[in-house]
Amino acid sequence: MGILDRVKKLCSDRNISVGDLEKELELSNGSIYKWIKTTPGADKVEKVADYFGTTTDYLLGRTNDKNLATD
Repeated sequence: MGILDRVKKLCSDRNISVGDLEKELELSNGSIYKWIKTTPGADKVEKVADYFGTTTDYLLGRTNDKNLATD
């Protein structure tokens, strides 16, 4: 599962559209869908991870655990 699929799943879980997420995070219209062909910048991945309370590693497919580690 790629980053776009993971973002779409997180949006679905929250009952928001990808477009609504882009507006909320002040990303350009359609920018997240472009991630299927291009690599997003770290700042954008961090924004999305922070919004959903998950890790960048989850979004990037490095782990399947979407929960933040607790100290």
